[in-house]
Parts: sequence; structure tokens; C-alpha cells
Amino acid sequence: MTHQLIFCRPKNSSVAFRCARLTLVACCCVFAELGSCHAAERLVTVEDAESEYTGKIVALNRARCTLMDRQGRLVELDVPKLKGMKQIADRFRADSISVFRTSLGAEFGKRYEVTGTTHYLVCAPQGRARKYADLFETIYRDVDKFYRVRGFKVTRPDVPLVAVVFASRKEFFQYCVRDNVPPSPGLQGYYSLVSNRVAMFDESGSLNAASGHNSGRHSTVLASSAVNGQTAGTIVHETIHQVGYNIGIHTRLGETPLWMVEGLATVLEPDGMRHRNSSRAVAGRLNSERYDWFRQKYLALHSSGSLAKLIASDKAFSRQTLNAYSVSWALTYFLLENPVRRRQLTSYLQALAERDSTVGYPAKERLADFITAFGDIARLEVEFIRFMQRL
Repeated sequence: MTHQLIFCRPKNSSVAFRCARLTLVACCCVFAELGSCHAAERLVTVEDAESEYTGKIVALNRARCTLMDRQGRLVELDVPKLKGMKQIADRFRADSISVFRTSLGAEFGKRYEVTGTTHYLVCAPQGRARKYADLFETIYRDVDKFYRVRGFKVTRPDVPLVAVVFASRKEFFQYCVRDNVPPSPGLQGYYSLVSNRVAMFDESGSLNAASGHNSGRHSTVLASSAVNGQTAGTIVHETIHQVGYNIGIHTRLGETPLWMVEGLATVLEPDGMRHRNSSRAVAGRLNSERYDWFRQKYLALHSSGSLAKLIASDKAFSRQTLNAYSVSWALTYFLLENPVRRRQLTSYLQALAERDSTVGYPAKERLADFITAFGDIARLEVEFIRFMQRL
């Protein structure tokens, strides 16, 4: 079983449009209009030769305009092909819940139902959505509280969060193809930065709290949700991603380093980590899978300078996947357990959020930002390894 965070860039929705290029003067006027709206996060309609898009401008340069629509989807447009824009309201407003429900109902048909909670709309097979929705909402509240009590800057989501639980792997894979996500045999679910949705499948039905599949990491969640271990694990991991990207911990644009994104997700998987008072023992806060791999596999191969490579590039996640996940978990756990390092981590995340999302993030800049937040990497690496060896 694998979980996945989909980092594919927004599909360029204007590629298929055959419209004449604007004159240089007209293009500059449109760019100026877009820029003024971006600053205030107003609700606008942007138009090209074939269609119009309503939402707020979330990234802009002279070549590309990225708009978040009223259901949270990102759309990337070519600025030279835009005809103009108009303001709809002073502030961005998401679609109403009734519009969301109607849209999801039309997309997935009568075999599926849509159930809402405070923060979620969950689409699942008839009779099953409520169980999943309760679990998504529980994880949302846990994750939101975790960040708040530790001093992280947290905001409210701009739009209701959507999760789709398919009845079969086949339906899930068909959706993956439509969503431009390569399906793979072990893929259980993913969170998409483009659609802002969690998508997954559960062929078992999952409505059996005493299924015998309970994992110690999710025992409290399972007891209250009646969702089995594998499905619960997928929901926990993907919800952590989705919530983090919607409450201001991460930004959906730009290039947030994967070690940071997956480090926080794997740290927050255990109940004992999310629930401040649920476990005083260290064992209750550890991600046992990641911890065991780190101690048994990673440390045996570790060499000085390995940490700098992880910070500088995401390549390890495709070349040495389990090593990358395990050391990312371990490093993030180490930073969160030390009050001084935790404050540095909040500053680091803020710096990542404030980066210009329209430019790349080369290794030199990644390392420089990390050093600005945490100091010398070699010294931190020694401190980190010693901490983990004593754990």
C-alpha cells in the first residue's frame, strides 16, 4: 500500500484555445489589472478567447496566471492570451455547500452520496459516506489543534475540503487517469495539489471496528470511526497533507521541500503525536514503521553530509524512497521535540510560505534557507543523529 502527494503542476487550461495574441499594450493592461486584484485576493472573473474562470489570483508573472476557482481547484492560464478581467467581489468567496453537493453529485452519479461535516464534503458509495466523513473531520481537528498549540500560524481553509472514497480499485484507477495521476498497483490514495481533493478507494467497505486490522498507530481513531486499519491509515496520511496545505502550514504553489511535507505527515500519523495528552510515553509518539527503518536500515548506511543532500534535493524520494521517508520523519520528530528547534521550524515554514512561487527552488537556495533557520547543517546533523541514537 502506498500513499501519494501529487505535485503535478496545474494543467495549462488555455493550451487548446486558438486565440490571437494581444498587443503588447493590451497585455500589459491585463497584467496590471490582475496584479492589483492579486494583492487584495478579490473574487474576479478572468476571460480568454474561449472561456472565463472565476476565483482569486494566487500566483502571477508576465507569462502565467494561476487562479484558484471557487471549489479550490488551481487553473494555470497564459497571460498573453487573456482578454481581461472583472471584479466580482472585494473578497474571495467559495461556492456554496449546495453548489458543491450538486457538482459532486453530477460528477459521480447516483451510486455515490455526499455527506458534509464542519470542514469536509465526502463523496462515497451510498450508505457509507458518514463513517468516512466523521474520520476525516476528526483528523482535521487533531491536526489543526496540533499546530495551534505549538505556536504555528494557522488559518481557516478558503474552501470546503473534498474527499472521494471509491468503492473499487478499478473506479479509483479510472479517476486517476482523468486526474492525470499515473495509477500503480500499490497506490491506495493521494492528495492532489491541483484539485485540492483526497481520492482513494476502499473495496472492503471498512465499516467494521473489530476487523482485526487495527494498527497501534491509529487505535484511537479506529475506535471512534469504525473504519479498518488500511483505510484509516490512508485517510490519516492524506488528510494530514490536505489540512496542512489548507490551513497555511504549506503552500500549494512553489516547491516546498518533500522532506518537510512528508516529515510532518509521518510524524503526525500516530495518535500519541496528534493528541497532546494521549500518551506521555515516547513510544506512543513514535511512528514505529519509520523509526524501525531508520534505526535498522538508515543508520547503518548513514554518512556525514547525508542530511545536506536531503535538504538540497527531493531526488532521494524516488531513488531511496523508504530511506527518504524515514529520515524525513526522524528529522522532523527531532525538530519538534526540542523547543528551540521547534521555534526555528515555525520560522522555516513561514519563510517557505513567503517565497515567490513563480520561480524555481534550486539546491543552493534550499540549503541557504535551511541554514538561515537552523544554523550550520553539519552541526545540526551531529545533534540529530545523537538524539535518535539515544531514543
